[in-house]
Amino acid sequence: MYLSNLAMIVRRRWVLALAGLGLTVCLAVVGYYVAKPTYQATASILLLPPASTVPAEGNPFLQLGGLDLTVDLLGKALSDQAVTKQIEELSPTAETEVGSDPSSSGPILRIQVQDKSAAAAIEVRDVLVDMAPSRLADLQSTVGVDGGNRVTSSVLVVDAVAEPVGRDRLVGAVIGGFVGLGLSLILLVLIDNVLLHREARRAEALDPVDVDADVADERDGSPTVGTRPAEARAARVEES
Repeated sequence: MYLSNLAMIVRRRWVLALAGLGLTVCLAVVGYYVAKPTYQATASILLLPPASTVPAEGNPFLQLGGLDLTVDLLGKALSDQAVTKQIEELSPTAETEVGSDPSSSGPILRIQVQDKSAAAAIEVRDVLVDMAPSRLADLQSTVGVDGGNRVTSSVLVVDAVAEPVGRDRLVGAVIGGFVGLGLSLILLVLIDNVLLHREARRAEALDPVDVDADVADERDGSPTVGTRPAEARAARVEES
């Protein structure tokens, strides 16, 4: 079907076209609210230097250099198979990202969790945060670091509420809108064809001589009702 024919149908059945537009908007709204958003919860953990490297009454925040490698190692430890399996058992839909914070130049570990629900994202994030100190201790125990020579950690920032992220709802609205638009156009064309055939049968019952001309004019949008049948009857009267 050509666009010109479709435009003609819309003009001819504009009431139905408006109803189809309303249906499209409704399906877009439904798609927006039906699509479930993805929620994200984040935490930042600061690594602190060993107590033995900080002078008496010194400031440990001035001794943060050289801990970047420890951040990377801790990120790997919190992403190994054992931790991944534990997270999958806790929430199969959770996606975790543990590593150094790209927005900071300091020894900060960022824990970022995305899940289908805010509660699940918070729960998985908290598990990883609680696991960080023990994993850090295990890493240092493996190489024989004890006592005051150990690097420690401190929770820096924790999101109180998981925030919705991504474009899941926007995609749902777009899909709903396209479905509504396509369905509206299909129904509009089908209803138009049914109405045209019904009008053609009605015209044939009234005056079979002018059926083809009336149907052709109706498809072109030309007003013919009450004109062509009258002319045909007048011509037959004159011939008789």
